[in-house]
Amino acid sequence: MRMDTAHLSKVLKEAMKGGKYTLGAKETIYGMKGAKALLLSSSVPTDLLTKLKAEAAKHDVTVVDLPVTSAELARMVGKPYSVSAVALRSVSEADIKQLLR
Repeated sequence: MRMDTAHLSKVLKEAMKGGKYTLGAKETIYGMKGAKALLLSSSVPTDLLTKLKAEAAKHDVTVVDLPVTSAELARMVGKPYSVSAVALRSVSEADIKQLLR
């Protein structure tokens, strides 16, 4: 089943508007505390993926593997550069469950 990209876009726009997010794989490793969900693009390098998932597990953060590239994720968050990971601090449990489908 393909992820609902319209719902993903809505969740990301709300997070961007609220300002409670961290962009980028390296930044999210250090900014994981307080995050509720970690969204990962399909193009995260393997070494960073391992570090991100370990840090997420340490802070009890839900990890969502997205079927989009870092360029597509960047477009969704309105950035002109690749974004391979996004840590969201203001996302509802219902939205997280919807993204995990």
